[in-house]
Amino acid sequence: MNDQTPSLGSSRRAGPAFRLTVKAWDLPTRLFKWSLVALIVLAWISSGFGDPSMTVHKAAGYGILVLLVYRVFWGFLGGSTARFLNFLRSPASTWKYLRSLAGDRVRPYLGHNPAGGLMVVGLLIACAVQVGLGLFASDGVLAAGPLADQAGDAVSGWAGDLHKAWFYFVILGLCGLHIAANLYYQFFKRENLIGAMISGRKKAKSYVDEQEAREGSLVVAAACLLTAGLIVYMGVTLLGGTFFSAP
Repeated sequence: MNDQTPSLGSSRRAGPAFRLTVKAWDLPTRLFKWSLVALIVLAWISSGFGDPSMTVHKAAGYGILVLLVYRVFWGFLGGSTARFLNFLRSPASTWKYLRSLAGDRVRPYLGHNPAGGLMVVGLLIACAVQVGLGLFASDGVLAAGPLADQAGDAVSGWAGDLHKAWFYFVILGLCGLHIAANLYYQFFKRENLIGAMISGRKKAKSYVDEQEAREGSLVVAAACLLTAGLIVYMGVTLLGGTFFSAP
């Protein structure tokens, strides 16, 4: 008998109505996320190296600064879920969303939900402050940021002390909150946010913001990264700074 009825597997491959997953995060956004995590960890670990001039620590800091400038560009030119206008919500909307988490009324977002968007901005600002302090910081001996001499001994010493405190009390605090939130969604809301940021895909369902992300251009991403690197280099050098101390 010639059965013309398509199989379930072929139907799923035939059209978008049967897809199990949809695009959520483009590659540049995911690379930014995990590169920032890696550089923050490297900066933390390298601060305890037997390296008086803290060369590795500085390199990690410069890398973080380049990524932060890049993320600003990508927030306007990147994929749909990476754009600030698509995930930044009003305080009232964010509070309403947080209240809905207590029950089963919360609706899923393909990109950052209102609370997640607030966390992203908070982490970016906190990292920017941390790197900014590092640019002017000095331990008074060998390790000093590229603009420590321009700031003077008093300011550079103050920046160095605050640079350490800001990391342990603000950066690690926000990172801990971010990890806790992801674990909450993983085990209580059954939403694998960490896995989605690795694979770039989420389960197909009815999302509040959009049903599938529009990917950003890799060429535009490369141009944004190159421009960010040039801005950091020119900014430091034009202010009279030297990236690494002469041997």
